Amino acid sequence: MERLNLFLFFVSFSFAGIAQDSISIFKVVKSKTNFIISPSNNVLWIGVDNTICIRAEGEGEIAKVELSDASLAQKDSCYIARVTSGSGHESILSVYELLPNGKSQLALNKKYNIVSLPVTEVLVCDVKSDSTIDKFSLMAIGKLSAKLKGTNEKLKVVSFEMQMGNQTTIDTLKSDNEKLTVQMKRVIDVMKPGSLILFNNIVCKNAKGDLLPPLNVRIFLDEKNIYQYGF
Repeated sequence: MERLNLFLFFVSFSFAGIAQDSISIFKVVKSKTNFIISPSNNVLWIGVDNTICIRAEGEGEIAKVELSDASLAQKDSCYIARVTSGSGHESILSVYELLPNGKSQLALNKKYNIVSLPVTEVLVCDVKSDSTIDKFSLMAIGKLSAKLKGTNEKLKVVSFEMQMGNQTTIDTLKSDNEKLTVQMKRVIDVMKPGSLILFNNIVCKNAKGDLLPPLNVRIFLDEKNIYQYGF
Protein backbone atom coordinates (compact mmCIF):
# COMPACT_ATOMS: atom_id res chain seq x y z
CA MET A 1 0.00 0.00 0.00
CA GLU A 2 4.83 1.54 -1.63
CA ARG A 3 7.28 1.06 1.18
CA LEU A 4 10.06 -0.54 -0.91
CA ASN A 5 10.14 1.96 -3.74
CA LEU A 6 7.06 0.40 -5.29
CA PHE A 7 5.55 3.65 -6.53
CA LEU A 8 6.63 5.35 -9.73
CA PHE A 9 7.71 9.00 -9.94
CA PHE A 10 5.14 11.22 -11.62
CA VAL A 11 6.09 12.70 -15.00
CA SER A 12 4.24 14.15 -17.99
CA PHE A 13 3.20 11.68 -20.67
CA SER A 14 0.23 11.05 -23.01
CA PHE A 15 -0.97 8.87 -25.87
CA ALA A 16 -2.63 11.85 -27.54
CA GLY A 17 0.01 14.43 -26.76
CA ILE A 18 -1.98 15.79 -23.83
CA ALA A 19 -0.07 16.42 -20.59
CA GLN A 20 -0.81 13.94 -17.81
CA ASP A 21 0.14 13.85 -14.13
CA SER A 22 1.51 10.32 -14.03
CA ILE A 23 3.45 8.00 -16.27
CA SER A 24 0.87 5.33 -15.41
CA ILE A 25 -2.10 7.26 -16.92
CA PHE A 26 -2.62 7.33 -20.69
CA LYS A 27 -5.35 9.51 -22.16
CA VAL A 28 -6.54 7.83 -25.32
CA VAL A 29 -8.83 10.46 -26.87
CA LYS A 30 -9.46 14.17 -26.58
CA SER A 31 -12.56 14.76 -24.52
CA LYS A 32 -14.47 17.55 -22.80
CA THR A 33 -14.66 15.24 -19.79
CA ASN A 34 -11.83 14.88 -17.30
CA PHE A 35 -11.73 11.61 -15.37
CA ILE A 36 -10.19 11.84 -11.89
CA ILE A 37 -8.89 8.58 -10.41
CA SER A 38 -8.11 8.27 -6.71
CA PRO A 39 -6.07 7.29 -4.86
CA SER A 40 -3.29 8.51 -7.11
CA ASN A 41 -0.93 5.58 -6.47
CA ASN A 42 -0.45 2.84 -9.07
CA VAL A 43 -0.29 -0.27 -6.87
CA LEU A 44 -2.76 -3.15 -6.48
CA TRP A 45 -2.09 -5.25 -3.39
CA ILE A 46 -2.59 -9.00 -3.66
CA GLY A 47 -5.24 -10.54 -1.42
CA VAL A 48 -6.89 -7.34 -0.13
CA ASP A 49 -9.65 -4.97 -1.26
CA ASN A 50 -8.15 -2.14 -3.30
CA THR A 51 -10.54 0.81 -3.54
CA ILE A 52 -10.50 2.81 -6.77
CA CYS A 53 -12.70 5.88 -7.11
CA ILE A 54 -13.36 7.49 -10.49
CA ARG A 55 -15.04 10.87 -10.93
CA ALA A 56 -16.10 12.46 -14.22
CA GLU A 57 -15.72 16.24 -14.50
CA GLY A 58 -17.21 17.95 -17.54
CA GLU A 59 -19.94 17.13 -20.02
CA GLY A 60 -19.64 13.36 -20.23
CA GLU A 61 -20.06 10.46 -17.83
CA ILE A 62 -18.60 7.01 -17.22
CA ALA A 63 -19.99 4.27 -19.46
CA LYS A 64 -18.06 1.35 -18.00
CA VAL A 65 -14.81 0.47 -16.24
CA GLU A 66 -12.64 -2.60 -16.84
CA LEU A 67 -9.55 -3.95 -15.07
CA SER A 68 -7.32 -6.62 -16.57
CA ASP A 69 -6.14 -9.65 -14.55
CA ALA A 70 -8.27 -8.67 -11.55
CA SER A 71 -11.85 -8.73 -10.34
CA LEU A 72 -13.69 -5.41 -10.19
CA ALA A 73 -16.94 -4.79 -8.33
CA GLN A 74 -18.72 -1.44 -8.07
CA LYS A 75 -19.49 -0.20 -4.56
CA ASP A 76 -21.37 3.09 -4.39
CA SER A 77 -19.36 5.57 -6.46
CA CYS A 78 -16.14 3.55 -6.24
CA TYR A 79 -14.84 0.15 -7.30
CA ILE A 80 -13.27 -2.69 -5.31
CA ALA A 81 -10.42 -4.40 -7.12
CA ARG A 82 -8.98 -7.73 -6.00
CA VAL A 83 -6.02 -9.65 -7.33
CA THR A 84 -5.01 -13.09 -6.06
CA SER A 85 -1.67 -13.58 -7.81
CA GLY A 86 0.72 -12.07 -10.31
CA SER A 87 3.22 -10.21 -8.15
CA GLY A 88 5.56 -8.27 -10.42
CA HIS A 89 3.05 -8.09 -13.26
CA GLU A 90 0.82 -5.23 -14.39
CA SER A 91 -2.92 -4.60 -14.58
CA ILE A 92 -4.62 -2.03 -16.83
CA LEU A 93 -7.63 0.00 -15.70
CA SER A 94 -9.72 1.14 -18.68
CA VAL A 95 -12.31 3.90 -18.34
CA TYR A 96 -14.92 4.27 -21.09
CA GLU A 97 -16.84 7.49 -21.72
CA LEU A 98 -20.54 7.52 -22.65
CA LEU A 99 -21.07 9.45 -25.89
CA PRO A 100 -24.17 11.53 -26.78
CA ASN A 101 -25.22 8.86 -29.33
CA GLY A 102 -25.38 6.23 -26.58
CA LYS A 103 -22.19 4.48 -27.61
CA SER A 104 -19.05 4.26 -25.49
CA GLN A 105 -15.43 4.92 -26.30
CA LEU A 106 -12.22 4.25 -24.43
CA ALA A 107 -11.19 7.48 -22.71
CA LEU A 108 -8.09 6.52 -20.74
CA ASN A 109 -6.00 3.68 -19.37
CA LYS A 110 -4.13 3.56 -16.09
CA LYS A 111 -1.37 1.06 -15.41
CA TYR A 112 -1.11 -0.61 -11.99
CA ASN A 113 1.71 -2.69 -10.57
CA ILE A 114 0.57 -5.90 -8.84
CA VAL A 115 2.45 -6.24 -5.57
CA SER A 116 2.55 -8.78 -2.73
CA LEU A 117 1.57 -7.24 0.58
CA PRO A 118 4.63 -6.75 2.83
CA VAL A 119 4.27 -8.10 6.35
CA THR A 120 3.71 -5.42 8.96
CA GLU A 121 4.42 -6.19 12.61
CA VAL A 122 2.54 -4.18 15.24
CA LEU A 123 3.75 -4.11 18.85
CA VAL A 124 1.67 -3.01 21.82
CA CYS A 125 4.08 -1.35 24.24
CA ASP A 126 6.91 -3.33 22.58
CA VAL A 127 5.02 -6.61 23.11
CA LYS A 128 4.05 -8.93 20.25
CA SER A 129 0.53 -10.06 19.47
CA ASP A 130 -0.78 -13.01 21.51
CA SER A 131 1.52 -12.14 24.41
CA THR A 132 0.84 -11.05 27.98
CA ILE A 133 1.64 -7.71 29.61
CA ASP A 134 0.98 -6.31 33.07
CA LYS A 135 -1.55 -3.50 33.15
CA PHE A 136 0.83 -1.01 34.77
CA SER A 137 3.39 -1.33 31.97
CA LEU A 138 0.60 -1.11 29.42
CA MET A 139 -0.68 2.14 30.92
CA ALA A 140 2.80 3.59 31.54
CA ILE A 141 4.20 2.99 28.04
CA GLY A 142 0.78 3.45 26.50
CA LYS A 143 1.44 3.31 22.78
CA LEU A 144 1.56 1.10 19.70
CA SER A 145 4.47 0.86 17.28
CA ALA A 146 4.91 -0.82 13.91
CA LYS A 147 7.62 -1.86 11.48
CA LEU A 148 8.13 -3.96 8.39
CA LYS A 149 8.92 -7.47 9.54
CA GLY A 150 12.48 -8.49 8.76
CA THR A 151 13.61 -4.91 8.16
CA ASN A 152 14.52 -1.84 10.19
CA GLU A 153 11.88 0.34 8.52
CA LYS A 154 9.54 1.85 11.08
CA LEU A 155 5.94 2.75 10.31
CA LYS A 156 3.76 5.41 11.87
CA VAL A 157 0.58 4.25 13.61
CA VAL A 158 -2.13 6.67 12.47
CA SER A 159 -5.13 5.30 14.39
CA PHE A 160 -6.52 2.19 16.06
CA GLU A 161 -9.46 0.82 18.03
CA MET A 162 -9.31 -0.96 21.38
CA GLN A 163 -12.01 -3.51 22.06
CA MET A 164 -12.75 -5.42 25.23
CA GLY A 165 -15.85 -7.06 26.68
CA ASN A 166 -17.52 -10.23 27.81
CA GLN A 167 -19.77 -12.87 26.29
CA THR A 168 -22.64 -10.43 25.79
CA THR A 169 -21.18 -6.97 25.13
CA ILE A 170 -18.15 -5.46 23.44
CA ASP A 171 -16.96 -1.90 24.04
CA THR A 172 -14.91 -0.06 21.42
CA LEU A 173 -12.68 2.97 22.02
CA LYS A 174 -10.88 4.90 19.27
CA SER A 175 -7.48 6.60 19.22
CA ASP A 176 -6.46 8.97 16.41
CA ASN A 177 -2.74 8.41 16.94
CA GLU A 178 -0.39 5.72 18.29
CA LYS A 179 -1.13 6.43 21.96
CA LEU A 180 -3.70 4.96 24.33
CA THR A 181 -6.32 7.53 25.25
CA VAL A 182 -7.11 8.52 28.83
CA GLN A 183 -10.39 6.60 28.61
CA MET A 184 -8.55 3.48 27.39
CA LYS A 185 -6.22 3.62 30.40
CA ARG A 186 -9.16 4.02 32.77
CA VAL A 187 -10.79 0.90 31.34
CA ILE A 188 -7.53 -1.08 31.50
CA ASP A 189 -7.01 -0.03 35.12
CA VAL A 190 -10.14 -1.89 36.29
CA MET A 191 -9.64 -4.98 34.12
CA LYS A 192 -8.76 -8.30 35.76
CA PRO A 193 -5.63 -10.38 35.02
CA GLY A 194 -6.21 -12.75 32.14
CA SER A 195 -8.49 -10.30 30.34
CA LEU A 196 -8.19 -10.13 26.57
CA ILE A 197 -7.74 -6.79 24.82
CA LEU A 198 -8.19 -6.51 21.07
CA PHE A 199 -6.46 -3.77 19.12
CA ASN A 200 -8.28 -3.63 15.78
CA ASN A 201 -8.25 -1.56 12.62
CA ILE A 202 -4.68 -0.45 13.26
CA VAL A 203 -3.86 1.88 10.38
CA CYS A 204 -0.18 2.50 9.64
CA LYS A 205 1.60 4.88 7.29
CA ASN A 206 4.95 4.36 5.62
CA ALA A 207 7.69 6.93 5.08
CA LYS A 208 6.12 8.06 1.81
CA GLY A 209 2.83 8.78 3.52
CA ASP A 210 0.94 5.82 2.03
CA LEU A 211 -1.68 4.22 4.27
CA LEU A 212 -1.39 0.46 4.67
CA PRO A 213 -4.26 -2.04 5.07
CA PRO A 214 -5.50 -2.17 8.70
CA LEU A 215 -4.21 -4.86 11.07
CA ASN A 216 -5.40 -6.50 14.28
CA VAL A 217 -3.49 -7.74 17.34
CA ARG A 218 -4.49 -9.06 20.75
CA ILE A 219 -2.90 -8.85 24.18
CA PHE A 220 -3.62 -10.60 27.50
CA LEU A 221 -3.33 -8.78 30.80
CA ASP A 222 -1.06 -10.16 33.51
CA GLU A 223 -0.37 -8.92 37.03
CA LYS A 224 3.39 -8.49 36.77
CA ASN A 225 6.27 -8.55 34.30
CA ILE A 226 6.09 -8.80 30.53
CA TYR A 227 6.19 -12.25 28.94
CA GLN A 228 6.78 -12.25 25.20
CA TYR A 229 5.49 -15.21 23.32
CA GLY A 230 3.57 -14.22 20.20
CA PHE A 231 4.72 -14.52 16.63
